[in-house]
Amino acid sequence: MRFGSREGITVKYFFHTFGCRVNQYETELLRTRLKGEAAAGFAEADVCVINTCTVTREADRDCLRLLRQITSKNPSARVVVTGCYATRAPEEIRAAAPHAVIAGNGQKDDIPALLGCGTLSPDDVEPAALSGRRSHGGAKGISGFHGHSRAFVKVQDGCNMECAYCIIPSVRPEMTSRPLSDVLSEVGGLVENGYQEIVLCGVRLGRYLVSDHSGPVSKRVDFVGLMERLLALPGDFRVRLSSFEITDITDRLLRVLASSQGKFCPSFHLPLQSGSGETLKKMKRWYSPEFYRRRVEALRQVAPEAGLFTDLMAGFPGETRDEFERSLEFVEALYFSGLHVFRFSARAGTPAASFPQAAGEEEVMQRAARMRQLDVKLRTRFAARSVGRRRKVIIEDGRRGREGLTEHFLRVSLGAEARDLTGLRWARVTAHEGPLARAVVD
Repeated sequence: MRFGSREGITVKYFFHTFGCRVNQYETELLRTRLKGEAAAGFAEADVCVINTCTVTREADRDCLRLLRQITSKNPSARVVVTGCYATRAPEEIRAAAPHAVIAGNGQKDDIPALLGCGTLSPDDVEPAALSGRRSHGGAKGISGFHGHSRAFVKVQDGCNMECAYCIIPSVRPEMTSRPLSDVLSEVGGLVENGYQEIVLCGVRLGRYLVSDHSGPVSKRVDFVGLMERLLALPGDFRVRLSSFEITDITDRLLRVLASSQGKFCPSFHLPLQSGSGETLKKMKRWYSPEFYRRRVEALRQVAPEAGLFTDLMAGFPGETRDEFERSLEFVEALYFSGLHVFRFSARAGTPAASFPQAAGEEEVMQRAARMRQLDVKLRTRFAARSVGRRRKVIIEDGRRGREGLTEHFLRVSLGAEARDLTGLRWARVTAHEGPLARAVVD
């Protein structure tokens, strides 16, 4: 059935995204290309598009649970499953949703054609799985971001590192960067359409590197060069970075931050994984705690109040209790603003999947619980530091009603005066209860 060509009939789509901001951007790009109407839920949809994550076992299970629900409650829907889990284990998805079209990361551009929205007919391909080739067609960008006041923009894809625990290099192995002109055009269009915060994302965001052929001489443009050009675009907007590696916090980048006059948000998510040098070596991470500390100190010389967040893993195989304690001490001493805590999840095909585990499951759970307790402490301290301060917030709908997100990535609850407000506004943080802060728009 060619959904894109059914004359006089509006197709209802249900989209669901698991995982990172790269996935969220790629779902939005698909939404842009698949013309139709948003369904209230998967039970009312003609087509369900599920963009998957496979970083942890929990991510896999969440995806399979949703697919079984769709298959049970809406068996007539056309189901398309894409993303990292679809790339890594299509047979597991097939067991949960036998009639699904499975399109790995390299085939996302083909999905509109598979549904009859392009030149490729779905009858021309095997619906169970595609060939594994990487396609190069499709829209160059988005003009809005459904349901968000901030717009995520993917500029880079792929990772070629060999962290012992990570499956991502096997499902997104090709290091690619979007053409500079495409990124500038997309961001410029989003700003013109009223988006005042742009969140740049990539699997290894700091590894962005392209050749710019716009001038008489071709020039190489790295991530810092991209930031310089983005910040020079006209309009009242700011740029925030998604996850970024500590080794990409260069002095050049910090100089751009210092001179950006508020357009470069001073908030950084810099994955650490462990504050123990021994554990980092086992993980095959490429920096030491001492290097990480020095770069954070350099960052804080430029932006003393910067929000600083990190990933922290509990229970990596071989992590001793002493290494865990030293890791916790390192994290607390570095004065983070918040932590993303997760337990080690063995991924078949990664070296760490076969490493002997030094701690039992109960011990790992206790370590994760202590990390989360520290997270609450750090976030409470982060919120308390802002009380009485005037911050610039992007207003959006949140879990607690109308909320604002400061330039430092502190989420604040706003009062009734913000009900009809949008965009960037100045607000004063008035109070906090633990990590939850409140503010009033000036």
